[in-house]
Amino acid sequence: MIADWTPMRWPAQWNRISDLEFLRNTPINFLFIDPGPIADEAVRAGIKIGRPPATPEGVVILQAAWPGIRTSRFGARDVVSSGPTGEPWVDSNLWPIRLAQTRNPYADIWLRASPRDNTLAADPSITTLAEAAIAGGRWIITLSESMATGIAGRNVEALRGWQRITQAARFFADRQAWKTYQPEAVPGILSDFTTVPAREVLNLIARTGQQYRIVLKEKFSADSLQGLKAVVDPDPEPPAPALRAAVLHFVNEGGTLVAGPAWGTVPGAVTAESAPHPRYSVAKLGKGTLAISKGPIGDPYLFASDAGILISHRHDLLRFWNGGPLSAVYSSAPDSKRAAVQMVFYSNRPAVGDTSVRIAGPYRTARLYTLDNPTPRAVQATQQNGAIEINLPGSTSYIALELEA
Repeated sequence: MIADWTPMRWPAQWNRISDLEFLRNTPINFLFIDPGPIADEAVRAGIKIGRPPATPEGVVILQAAWPGIRTSRFGARDVVSSGPTGEPWVDSNLWPIRLAQTRNPYADIWLRASPRDNTLAADPSITTLAEAAIAGGRWIITLSESMATGIAGRNVEALRGWQRITQAARFFADRQAWKTYQPEAVPGILSDFTTVPAREVLNLIARTGQQYRIVLKEKFSADSLQGLKAVVDPDPEPPAPALRAAVLHFVNEGGTLVAGPAWGTVPGAVTAESAPHPRYSVAKLGKGTLAISKGPIGDPYLFASDAGILISHRHDLLRFWNGGPLSAVYSSAPDSKRAAVQMVFYSNRPAVGDTSVRIAGPYRTARLYTLDNPTPRAVQATQQNGAIEINLPGSTSYIALELEA
């Protein structure tokens, strides 16, 4: 990884050298800015600059969605679009960041996303910043014209909004240890993700809240499946012989494979008559399970939903009650003695009723962080068999739990 930059696109409305004062005591240390006196002064102040649309060395920039609950395409602010589950449809950048990281393991991933007003987040800029950060990326902070103008004019409300953004950016810049944690996972999604259907399966599995690992076929190695419970292959092409052999060995040792008909029949597999499925031929192979689609994979949502059922929710690492529309990332330290569960909430109001999360793992104590109160505080954790359950406060943006065994 390169130095930990907090990037920003310099607003056109900030047209005075004195406007650099807005960056004082903030973590912002990289500006996309056109050449000129302001850029020269920024360099003298120790800020790294880049000229748009150039990409800094060691960085991959994604053109990203403006995350949040999607409102009706007809423009009604009180009507939302929903997915096949009936839940509000959330535009999210978690899976594109994860995919870009897997393809570029030595690069930092930055998101280029401009503010929009078609989501229902309480503070969309905070949601965008936090969502990128929990996946290990960074949002190139970009202000709306109205906010940039308000800040330049010292508008009190605009300055408060700017303070919230910079405080959130500071929170994530100060937690470098979490960036060294590795995401926990149940399934590995096996593909090179060169097709829209494969990427859509990844998107939909992410939407279910499942903790997953991206396994690129082109970079597959003996360690790619270590620690996983299952492999999901959405591709219509048959796997290469060496890859096929490795995955079947994984199944034979107790894993589950959910895949399309290109995998064909497997010698030694025994049909599991006790577990019929209308769309999959389910069989036992050694200690594990094969679930091969009876026909071509069609609807990516149905495939992702079936995969979750076939793998079994008994392996869920995170389980929420009354959480509402959210995204969560569960990652652990290399020594497995510490972990972090970070959550981004997309609604503009806290979840109604008691909100709690069950976290699978050997952890016994937990500390809670929010962006409006970054000082950690101990929370009560109810011990379960191989897991803990924690009640969460109402939040309209972000909560993190830091866990210790």
